[in-house]
Amino acid sequence: MDPSSEIDYDARLAALAVAFAQGLADKHAAIARCWRAWQAGDTSARDELRALAHRLGGAADNYGYVALGEAARALDALLIPRLATPAVGAAAAVAALLDAFGLPPEAI
Repeated sequence: MDPSSEIDYDARLAALAVAFAQGLADKHAAIARCWRAWQAGDTSARDELRALAHRLGGAADNYGYVALGEAARALDALLIPRLATPAVGAAAAVAALLDAFGLPPEAI
């Protein structure tokens, strides 16, 4: 293996991790916005909230944000359409996910 390709790979991973971390504030805001919209009666916001949680749950662990990923996956599972989760049942999961944004990445 060419040593320079390993460096390029490491540099690309580091750049992706930085980009992920820099995008967390926007993700937090989008999740909070969807939650507020759902609470205000916008039923389509529930689907958008689930999509955001699903994507975040799939990506967070890759960058060391284990607790954030777990919280996102918990919300995603709670919002599966066939479960028809009432907003009250999702409140704790949304709060836990929003709180998890404040946690530093864990060592992986």
